[in-house]
Amino acid sequence: MRHGGSTALVLDPIIDGYHLTRVLMDGGSSLNLIYQDTVRRMGIDPSRISESATTFEGVIPGIEAHCRGSLILEVTFGSPGNFRSEELLFTIAPHQSGYHALLGRTAFARFNAVPHYAYLQLKMPGPHGVITVNGKTELPYVWKSMRRLRQPDSKRPLILECSTGR
Repeated sequence: MRHGGSTALVLDPIIDGYHLTRVLMDGGSSLNLIYQDTVRRMGIDPSRISESATTFEGVIPGIEAHCRGSLILEVTFGSPGNFRSEELLFTIAPHQSGYHALLGRTAFARFNAVPHYAYLQLKMPGPHGVITVNGKTELPYVWKSMRRLRQPDSKRPLILECSTGR
């Protein structure tokens, strides 16, 4: 593996019906973060956002950030034949980032997931055996667009391509 062990674990889960292609898996973080720009692009109804007084450090070195609120979103990993979905609490970060979101220790625990940074993989139990999610090796980029992958009333996600770019 060309970048194994020297690259961040970046995955592409479905979050709230959107295929987000740049989600950083950070086992050192105690928070799940979603960036304000991602929330805006997803068109999330502001009534779903709860007020929060959470502050955090370390996303941008030396800068303390005050979150813009929090919300619960469904996160899905896997394929149509073997997938796993869980609802996670996200803190809305006011920063801009090359990532769409960051999943921390609470996500690892909720999914019973084990990261393998040398192979850039995340493994978790699924309904039909182990789900292995392969990480991406590209550098961060700003996304141009994304597509909703399921209707709001549908529970089963569809795995489709989305339009992204540099």
